[in-house]
Amino acid sequence: MKRCLLRVPSSDKVLAAGVSVFLFSLSVSADPLDQWTRRNPLPTAGRLEAVAFGNGSFVAVGRGGAVAVSTNGTNWVSQNSGTSGNLRGVAFGKGVFVAVGDDGLIVSSDGLNWSTMNSRSDASLNGVTFGAENFVAVGGSDLNGNATVLTSSDASNWFAANSGTPGVLTAVAYTNGTFVAVGEGDLILTSTDASAWVATNSGTSIDFSGITHGNGNFVAVGGTEILTSSDGLQWSIQNADTTNELYAVSFGGGQFVAAGMGVILTSTNATNWITRDSSTNAVTLRGAAYGNGTFTAVGSTRSLTGAILTSTDLTNWTSRTSGILDWAYYSVAFGNGTLVAVGLQDVVSGTGAIASSPDGVTWTRSDSLPTANLFGVTYGAGLFVAVGSYTNTTAPQKAGRILTSTDGAVWFDRSPTATLPLSGVAFGNGSFVAVGGTNVVTSTDGFIWTPSVSANATNLTNITFGNGLFVGVGLRGTIQTSTNGDVWTTRQTGTRALLGITYGNGRFVTVGSAGIILASEDAITWTNVDPGFGDILHSVTYGGGTFVAAGDASVATGFTTILTSPDGVVWAKRTPASVQNLRGAAYGHGTFVLVGDQASILQSASSTEGSLTANGFGAAGFEMVVAGVSGARYRLQASTNLNTAGWIDLTAFTNTQPATSLVDTTATSFPQRFYRLVSP
Repeated sequence: MKRCLLRVPSSDKVLAAGVSVFLFSLSVSADPLDQWTRRNPLPTAGRLEAVAFGNGSFVAVGRGGAVAVSTNGTNWVSQNSGTSGNLRGVAFGKGVFVAVGDDGLIVSSDGLNWSTMNSRSDASLNGVTFGAENFVAVGGSDLNGNATVLTSSDASNWFAANSGTPGVLTAVAYTNGTFVAVGEGDLILTSTDASAWVATNSGTSIDFSGITHGNGNFVAVGGTEILTSSDGLQWSIQNADTTNELYAVSFGGGQFVAAGMGVILTSTNATNWITRDSSTNAVTLRGAAYGNGTFTAVGSTRSLTGAILTSTDLTNWTSRTSGILDWAYYSVAFGNGTLVAVGLQDVVSGTGAIASSPDGVTWTRSDSLPTANLFGVTYGAGLFVAVGSYTNTTAPQKAGRILTSTDGAVWFDRSPTATLPLSGVAFGNGSFVAVGGTNVVTSTDGFIWTPSVSANATNLTNITFGNGLFVGVGLRGTIQTSTNGDVWTTRQTGTRALLGITYGNGRFVTVGSAGIILASEDAITWTNVDPGFGDILHSVTYGGGTFVAAGDASVATGFTTILTSPDGVVWAKRTPASVQNLRGAAYGHGTFVLVGDQASILQSASSTEGSLTANGFGAAGFEMVVAGVSGARYRLQASTNLNTAGWIDLTAFTNTQPATSLVDTTATSFPQRFYRLVSP
């Protein structure tokens, strides 16, 4: 949190009130550029791999450290797991959730706050269960080549058990004194104490992916098969009557649920299975759990974003994810109070991806969109212009696409017949200029487009306007400038691709591969800025006195790369709870909006910094005044000793005016009291 010292009441005011106190007054506010909220899709973009129920909550985990929590199965909220590693299994026991994955394991008592534990193993962990007062986690091969089995009685201290069998284990279950772990290549291990394991097999070559127990039977799934066993040793193949891959199985409320690629099967006896209508076959389900009268199945959509389905009767299934499930957004722009994001076309329908929002929070998709991959969008002269490419059906080659809209919702195709593929567009000096490699087209109204006559543009992938110049950047470090979009002058070339460019506060800033950042005040002489980070940067924008650059997930941390700078020269790294590659950036409504893969849309917090001024004692008590940002949420806190745990909330409020008066009517009850303002 950022803190600043405020004015305190003069000593004469304190003494005049007849109370000997020492007043310390400060303001506390979180840096809005350290607060990034996912706006799409919700609750998480990452593919979900597993789900468990415990302590009144469902907890789902998945790729990129994704965690989503629900207390009722209906409303789900994404949580920060603190890891970017893939999470593949989760279980509940002894009052804690344990989630396991590629980088080991994490634990939480509520699914909200997570701590990393030392698994004492380098193996990737795929599944976990709780039984006989112990957690058991299973996974890939250990240093000896045997399948990994870890045990813990408290979820904190973990010990390796000797599985004695080579291979990879994917799931584990427990009941009535017996643990059964299954894996690839018909690998089945059983144990009565989680320490000594015995190998068995089903007589098949199935790669098992899930196992559960209920009604006196272990039930395992893998491929298109369902197998059952009363003891974990002797197995029988059941008639699943499906050609779809099965990845998960669960038991609860007297029912088994098996789920997989576009399929949900249910059974009361694990022998006779009924195919259920999930309302969509575009969802692949990889985890299932039962709790509080509700079955929950999790997985991914066709666009690889997280999917959550729930049912109370196994007949009617409801999707609990929300948002626009496009493949990826490549660019975003702000104009006339509206944000517009554009991106890749759907692989099935072929329609382009365009989403618009009046506030950056709620996003909607246009009802009718043409076929196109859209890579750039801008706003000017009352018009949004989006550019990209599509495959011309009359001639099997790529052609350019130009779309326009006055509101971001209704779009019209303005592409000339001979337009070649385009990737970037900007507005300035009364003209739109769109670029793509050597292709450049210009327009004064967005309707009629004219190809460049000089044809001296080269390698251009993106463009901006500033200080009377169009500046284009692209492959091989190309930087070119133009006053009219027709005649281009090469200013610099290099080896690293330049992918994004912006202009702000009298300075051009361009970013690209290997974390390259170049800055210039005239677009002629460029300075190579070393930000100290080497991850690919796809985009950069300017607003509110700050440059923001975004790119791929960091090689070092696995989290999305977001850099900020007040001047384009000195950069700081931010760490959002996101792992998706980000490809576009814009500023609007006092916030930054970043877009990228898996239809990800992140929004920064708006500035909420406020000040707390002490006016001294009045008739009703100790008087203070808060000056803050309109619409911001604040809390006034007090403490008698400044200890971290000693702060208590006196009041919480949403600021609706330039100055808000507050009174502590209990101040005279304390020999000393300290105050601070906190947001959020």
